[in-house]
Amino acid sequence: MLDRRELIRGETLTLTIRIHGQTQNLQLDLTPLTADFDVLGTRPSSQIRAVNGQIDSWTDYIVSLFPLKEGEITIPSLHIENVVTEPTVISVVPPGGQAGQTANRQLYLETETSKDSVYVQEQLLYTVRLLFTIQGIRQYEFTELNIPDTIILHIGRPTQYEKLIDGVRYGVFEKRYVVFPQRSGDMVIPDMRFHAEVPDGSSSTVFRSTSSRRVSAFAEGRTIAVKERPPEAVGGEFWLPATSMTLEQTFNTDPTVLKVGESVERTVKLTARGLDGAMLPPFSPESIPGMNLYANPPKIEPSSFSDGSVQSTRAETTALVPTASGRILIPEISVPWWNLETGRMEAAVLPAFYLDIGTVEGALPSEQAVTSSGNLEELLATGPVVDQAMIDAQAQADTIEIKGGWLVYIIAFAAVAGLFGLYRFAVLPRRARIKAFIADRQARLYARYSPANHELVAFHHLLRVCRKGEPRQIRKALIPWCDHFIPHRRIVTMEDILQEPQAADLHPFINRLQSRLYNGADDSHSADGSHNVDGSHNAEGSHQADGSRSADGSHTDSLTAALKRLRRRQIKL
Repeated sequence: MLDRRELIRGETLTLTIRIHGQTQNLQLDLTPLTADFDVLGTRPSSQIRAVNGQIDSWTDYIVSLFPLKEGEITIPSLHIENVVTEPTVISVVPPGGQAGQTANRQLYLETETSKDSVYVQEQLLYTVRLLFTIQGIRQYEFTELNIPDTIILHIGRPTQYEKLIDGVRYGVFEKRYVVFPQRSGDMVIPDMRFHAEVPDGSSSTVFRSTSSRRVSAFAEGRTIAVKERPPEAVGGEFWLPATSMTLEQTFNTDPTVLKVGESVERTVKLTARGLDGAMLPPFSPESIPGMNLYANPPKIEPSSFSDGSVQSTRAETTALVPTASGRILIPEISVPWWNLETGRMEAAVLPAFYLDIGTVEGALPSEQAVTSSGNLEELLATGPVVDQAMIDAQAQADTIEIKGGWLVYIIAFAAVAGLFGLYRFAVLPRRARIKAFIADRQARLYARYSPANHELVAFHHLLRVCRKGEPRQIRKALIPWCDHFIPHRRIVTMEDILQEPQAADLHPFINRLQSRLYNGADDSHSADGSHNVDGSHNAEGSHQADGSRSADGSHTDSLTAALKRLRRRQIKL
């Protein structure tokens, strides 16, 4: 039995299956329904009736169904014990538009996008709103936003507020996303669905507990055109579509009084509106003539959202140690980007400047000359002066006695004094140079065997990171190894790997990795501590989050296997 045979897309349908007689632990196989419907829930209802001494009993299985498409849909036959139900055809008609749905509706969804078309990697704001007048919503479930070849970020937590529409006060539950498409072409945003339970007003006569009914809401999907890079940006090293981008620098000490061997830390910060921090490229110079450079790992601050746009920051800190005195040129830093507001290429620039490096003051000369006013030949010709008193005194002193204990103390004191003098006059004045020399040798050794300069080191580092299963560290290690593995082009971002056919075996893992990296934090929020619309805790979400975490291990194992296959294939070639 059906409660109706014609309904609007987004509404639910109730199918009642009646089985006569007493049944216990009956399991219904509703698998045939899943092809065209979401099965929202099933609840049994048993009845016993006595008429003229005849007892009749039956059990109704009430199934809530949500149609997945429009048009004529057939509810297939179901096999229940020895009975087969008859197939039934229903009709699902399209909705009359969101504006028309608001009239006499207690619950509905609406969606909104910031643009109808975007460039590849440009931000798209997507908002989902649930409007309701029903009280006591619980056990709710939203469709998760999942779009292939995109990076999706949640904007904060869902918000709740009230809105007056045509004199009716609606409660609003709003979720906001930022979507960064990674491929050009049509990007299809799927249909959004909402399912929940609400009290139906009736109650059990025995336990006095309020029964519930299933409700649902539906919002049709959208198609967004994703444009390729404009001709002016094709072939450039970076593609950064944003609304603004700036560069600024700071120093931990005054660089104008820098001397040879001393160090100063320079921090350059790149700030962009409309881009995620993971998309910002490296920009600091790799070398400066007359200086040794020691770079710290870049710091990418979590993206924030303000004034309708994402803002992100990448900071790079480098220790500058001059090796020569005089004027040293610090080169210009320029990061090209595409201005979405003006529609042209621009560049964030930090101008070049000079540093005047001083010499080390207080250095001691290696030798000191002593002059004499006398005649050298006369001085050499003069013999030593020895008088009789000296000879007599030497004769009287047969031996010189020194106790053994004092001898140990004298030797120890002499050794300490010698070491102190060596440190004071030889090491201390040259401490900065010695420190710079040791740091330079360490940096050269690290550079020679670093992942950026050695393919085997980069590969083993990537395998170690994969065993730990940390998505952000895997992405950080994957890029330098792919830069070795793909020698005919520079690999600086995950998009470069996705565009390279030679690394096609890695594409599914990279898409999964990007999705986990940018959705994982917010998903855990909703799973661990999110509340339902009526304030109740959602325990089901936590179970799903644990399940997704357990799947990470198999994903990283598959990625490790794919990396080993690719490297063996490359070695054979």
